[in-house]
This record gives sequence, structure tokens and C-alpha cells, in this order.
Amino acid sequence: MTMEPEGIPRHRTNAPNHVYYFDIGTGIWQGTATFRVTSWRRLRRSRIGLTNKLLVTAMHIIERLTGVPRQDSNIVAKPDEGEFGQADNVVRISKFGVTLYLLEEQYVLDSNGTGVTVNGHERLGPVPGLFTRTFTYSAEIRDEGMAATYSMPLLGALWTGDYQVAPDRQSIFAELLCDWGRATEDTRRISAPA
Repeated sequence: MTMEPEGIPRHRTNAPNHVYYFDIGTGIWQGTATFRVTSWRRLRRSRIGLTNKLLVTAMHIIERLTGVPRQDSNIVAKPDEGEFGQADNVVRISKFGVTLYLLEEQYVLDSNGTGVTVNGHERLGPVPGLFTRTFTYSAEIRDEGMAATYSMPLLGALWTGDYQVAPDRQSIFAELLCDWGRATEDTRRISAPA
């Protein structure tokens, strides 16, 4: 176990990013994810490219026709890796057992106690290797580890994701917004590490 200069084990600090990923986030989460186009006019005028516009339209229509998809997430804390610890996350959004979105993320925690660099690899749709990409973005953990703001590039646009932990620390609600769209995540921890 790595010790901080004060003799405190690294994963036992009160740094907001440690609280968010190691104390609260670690475990298996399940819930729902929604996706909606909020302005078709702004989407048409956006510069996200034809492929992203087709993907956005398909995602919107599929959810409207089949209902809200399921979201599963598994976060594994790795407090002794990197300069200030990191966590790995696999997010799967599915409907009728078919993967609609798969995201593998590595959260690299900054020693300032609030910053996070996120390295992500995503797949849109059920076909491996078809719509995939690797990317990096940032997050800021706030409110003593009870909230986070992510600035993430998705579907060719910059999204701001605001995540809020419930007072019982067992559920998280997120709202992600861009100029033309809105997505939500509503998840509850179903299993914590032993």
C-alpha cells in the first residue's frame, strides 16, 4: 500500500476525487440512460459531420420506438496506480440484450485532489470495430466528492456532464448537455467491493 507523506494510505484521503471514485464510485451500478435531440435545427446546422448526424438520429429514433435503454457500469478502484491513483470503468448501454454503446474508461486522478484526466475507448452500435474511437477529456470533482463535471467530446460535439451523488451515496443522477441534445443517466449501486 502506498503511503502519502503524512503517513495516510493514499486511498484513505479525503481528496474529493478519491471520495468520488474510491469511496462512492467503486462497484457495480445499474440503471437507465436516455438520449434526446432537443433542437433538430441546431443539429442540422452543427458541424459534427454526416456520420455523427446519422448516428444521433438513429439513437433518438431507436429510443423513441423501443423505450429507455439499460445502463450497466463497473468501476474498479486502483488507488496505488499512477501519481495519485486511478479507477477503471466499463459502461454498457443496451436494449433487449443488444449493446448499443460500450465505453471503457480510465480515470487518472490529479494530485490536486479535484482534477481527473479520462482516457476513453468507445464503440457505438452492436458491431465491434465499426464505430469506435479513442479519446481523452477532463473532469472536475466538487462538493467534497459528491458531484462531478465532465467536459467530453461525444458524437462530434462538446458535452458537459453534471453528475450528482444522492445523499445515501448509493445512486447517481447525471445530465449531459450539448447545443442540440440532452442525455441522462440514472444509476444505483447494486454491489460494492468486499
